[in-house]
Amino acid sequence: MLDFQKLSAEYQQALLRQVVPFWLKNSQDSLCGGYFDMLTDTGEAIEGDKYVAMQAQQAWAFSWLYNTYKKETTWLEHARHGVTFLSQFAHDESLNCYVQLDRRGRPVAYSSNLVSASFASMAYTQFHQATGEDEWAMLAKQTLSNALQRREKKLSSAANEPGLFRQTKHLSEPIALLKALLDTRYLFDEAVWKPSVDSILGEILTEFVDRRSDTLREYVLPDGGFVNTPEGRRLHVGLTFQTASSLFDLYTESLQQKGNSAVVNRKIVNQAVSWCLQTCEQAWDDTPTSESKVGLNQYVDMKSQPFIFLEWQQKWAWIHVEACAALLKCYVYTRHPDCLKWFKRIHDYTLQHFPDSKQLGWHLAIDSYGQPIVSAKAIPSVGCFSLVRCLAEISQLLPKCEEFQLARPSRFGKTRPNAPQVETRNNS
Repeated sequence: MLDFQKLSAEYQQALLRQVVPFWLKNSQDSLCGGYFDMLTDTGEAIEGDKYVAMQAQQAWAFSWLYNTYKKETTWLEHARHGVTFLSQFAHDESLNCYVQLDRRGRPVAYSSNLVSASFASMAYTQFHQATGEDEWAMLAKQTLSNALQRREKKLSSAANEPGLFRQTKHLSEPIALLKALLDTRYLFDEAVWKPSVDSILGEILTEFVDRRSDTLREYVLPDGGFVNTPEGRRLHVGLTFQTASSLFDLYTESLQQKGNSAVVNRKIVNQAVSWCLQTCEQAWDDTPTSESKVGLNQYVDMKSQPFIFLEWQQKWAWIHVEACAALLKCYVYTRHPDCLKWFKRIHDYTLQHFPDSKQLGWHLAIDSYGQPIVSAKAIPSVGCFSLVRCLAEISQLLPKCEEFQLARPSRFGKTRPNAPQVETRNNS
């Protein structure tokens, strides 16, 4: 049997003594505002542009920690540093978000999708919950409302005016919107919130899910069609776990609403569990010829064809902690024994390889033999979002798993009359 209390303490220590101090110490740009999005392995800033999604994710992470984990004023002030920069520079007067800014906040490029706007609205929402300052609630609602309107226009345009060339949709956009809607539920009327969630869920479950294999594709055609290319066959391991985790969070929200306007039902929960376990089986690098090759690969080809992506076997810290958090949620709601088996395997690999034993922070990514592949702990596409959120979630979920393991087990797939209320309500 797993020592759940000991494991919980390990994740809490990793969060509070390794990850959080690294970002608090190194990421703030005291001269120009906001955060540095690129940091070396020792925490030194790598000069360059700033990315709205990364700025928003860090502001969200520290606001969320303050709201759900511990009332640390240093976390709140760190978050304020980010949301202030975002409110000044992240979007134009119509609240259309940029994707990229220079260090001083001058726009470099508009965002071609709604990911930046989604995370910006999440950052404003969490900061409003932390401070009660109404300006942030208003900004969050306006930013997300504008993004949802743009989404409707884009869907209508794609249906009525098909392009001359192939266009694809990426899973990251509906997942970001789903997370944002979960965070901002209290700001919207039910008549607006529920149809928006239903529409995005429908897009994920009917367009991105391949019906034959019940796998979650990374790229699809605008109508959900399959593209038989390396990109079209690619399953993104980290995004699959993130998607499952968001569905569990929506299910938690539905339970807390006592069945009113439930958007995620038991069938969807079981489907998400299936994705997680199947992804573990497919992505685990357990090459017979080398004992060193373990851990979760970054990508899987749904037709098991050879990969052309040189980075497909890289092992990323954020993917492993997303997997651990999602697997614990799987167990909380189904008590499927394989969820804990996979959690233990991935946990052992994660805490052995990613924490930096010489200085603060975690390694960003490692190769198949456990060696860091870059001398950086933050890059424009990966910051502290998953590490902070997942380490906190895991430390809180583990004691709940112990309670359920000690209780009489329920049969997998059956609805329990007293489903647990997960503490991290605003997870994403």
